[in-house]
Order: sequence, then C-alpha cells, then structure tokens
Amino acid sequence: MIVFYNTIKYTGLLSNFVYMLLAIGVMSAAGLGLQIVEPNTPEHTYFVESLVLGATICMIVIFGCYGMVCDLLSVNIIFTCFILIVLAVEYLQVHNYQPHSRYNGAWQQLELSLAWEGLDKQPELMQKYEQQQHCCGYNNSEDYKNLHLAIPTSCYQRSLQADGSRNVKLISRGCKSTLNNHSQSGIQHRDKLFMWCIVGLEVFILVQTIALSLLLYKLRHREGQARQQVPPVLITNKRYLLCVKCMV
Repeated sequence: MIVFYNTIKYTGLLSNFVYMLLAIGVMSAAGLGLQIVEPNTPEHTYFVESLVLGATICMIVIFGCYGMVCDLLSVNIIFTCFILIVLAVEYLQVHNYQPHSRYNGAWQQLELSLAWEGLDKQPELMQKYEQQQHCCGYNNSEDYKNLHLAIPTSCYQRSLQADGSRNVKLISRGCKSTLNNHSQSGIQHRDKLFMWCIVGLEVFILVQTIALSLLLYKLRHREGQARQQVPPVLITNKRYLLCVKCMV
C-alpha cells in the first residue's frame, strides 16, 4: 500500500506542476491581451478575470502540493473541495461556452498584431494568417511595397477556369478589415479546446487527490491500531519478569 501511495503522491505532484504551468499560460495570454485593449472596456474586464483565475489556480496548487508533501489529510480534503469548486465553475463555462464577438475580436487583433510585428523574424505567421483570412498585408498589399518586401504567395488567390487554366489574382483586401469577420477564424475553437484540456487535467487531479486521501486515511488508521495493540512477545516477557520477581 505504501508503494501505491507514493506512486499516486508523486504523479499528483507532477500533475499539479503541469496544472500550474497552464495557469501561468492563462495569465501570460491575459497579460498580452491587456496590452492591446483599452481600459474600462469589456475586453479589459475579460483579461483581468483571466489573470485572477490564473493566480487563484496557482495558489490552490501550492496549497495542495503542501498537503501532499507533508502528508496532511485535512489539507488534502480542503484541496479536494477547492478543485471541485474550480472544476464546477470551469465545466459550466465550457458547457455554456458561446463565442462572443468582442472576445474573439480581441484575440484576433492580438494574433494579427503579433504576426505583423514579427514579419521580419517569422514571416510564416503572417502568411498563415493571410491564408486563413484571405487577406494581404496589414492595410492592403501596398504595405509590402512600402517596406520594400516581395509580396508573398499567400497574397494571391488561385482559381481554376472553365478551360482548365489557372487564374492568379492579387488579394486587395487588407487583414485589418477581417477583424470583424470571424467566419473563418479558428480562435474560438482553440480557446474551447484549451479550456477542455484544463478541465480534463482537473478531473485527473481530483481523482488522484481523492485516492491519495483514502490511502492516507487507511495508513493513519493502521498506525493507530498498531499503537493500541501490544505485541504478544512483549506481553510474554512482562509476565516472565513478574514471575521471576515473585520467586525472588
């Protein structure tokens, strides 16, 4: 039982470490989002809530790891309650998830800004965005000419004619104009997948914590019974000593 207990204990610590990394990722994304939104807006509130959620998860994980390392049954039970509360809240959030235009707009604007600013170092990010949104440049295709850069192939739209020939047309629409168009954006799907990953990890941690608490309770119960019981050999030795004293 001790080997099984230690296995669950160390895998639980590893799971909580991954859980904390996900929480730090949520806070990092929220911090980037705060840089591109204006204060006192719904987007600003959304990112602030994400920061609070990530910080809360980090504190809960530290509290739970303390209980695992010190083998404290009461702390593990409280940690289980915390995970249940967070799991219930996030499950409702995922189950009732409805992509909102203002949230998706903020994320899409962040994606476009990072891709355009990193054009000199990672041009493939901007090209990927152009292929997904069927656009060219930040404002239009003239942006590449102003930067003395060649227009990438992602700015051209290819179509097959009736006679079998291919027609290549330069896309004139800039990517800035797609910020309000989410029909082809996969941001909401990635966000929902990320949320499901967090919920799945929380379920795994919850099962580990419950199993760890049950094993710890059984081990403590066995230790209590062992302390109450006096070994038979010790009883025999005490009786022998009493008999010897009586004879003397």
